[in-house]
Amino acid sequence: MRIVVVSCAVVGCAYQPGSFSSPPREFVGQRVTVGCLDLAVDRRADLSIGPVLAYEFANRCDHAAVVDLGASAVIGRSAAGGELALRPYDPRGEVHPAEIDGRNVGGEVLAYTADRTMVRLCVDAAALAHAGAPRWLCVGDAPHLVAGRAP
Repeated sequence: MRIVVVSCAVVGCAYQPGSFSSPPREFVGQRVTVGCLDLAVDRRADLSIGPVLAYEFANRCDHAAVVDLGASAVIGRSAAGGELALRPYDPRGEVHPAEIDGRNVGGEVLAYTADRTMVRLCVDAAALAHAGAPRWLCVGDAPHLVAGRAP
């Protein structure tokens, strides 16, 4: 226990703005800073209901900041080139705005409902942070495996 206390005093335990890292968490995927949030979005293996996105976020400010995964626009593009606005799969109504304390980190993985395979997903990161003009992050093809299925 003394080692942890000493290391926190020497290097600090709070999130370091712009680092996109907070042990043991690495921010994988497309990265952007919007308002007080450093954010990374990564695509995971699709589920049978649709594509899956992983969000890693950190509050770079000293005061609380909003994280609103439900407010973020997510657009999917099919192999045929059609676009579809996607909504999180949320049968129990659990996706709602929350605050993250200053210099803290968090993460969430959300599935989105889609009736066809999406080859590209784009997320408006600014809407997620309630931070003004749109800031789009796009991730490409889903991993080759669909969760729970063999290749």
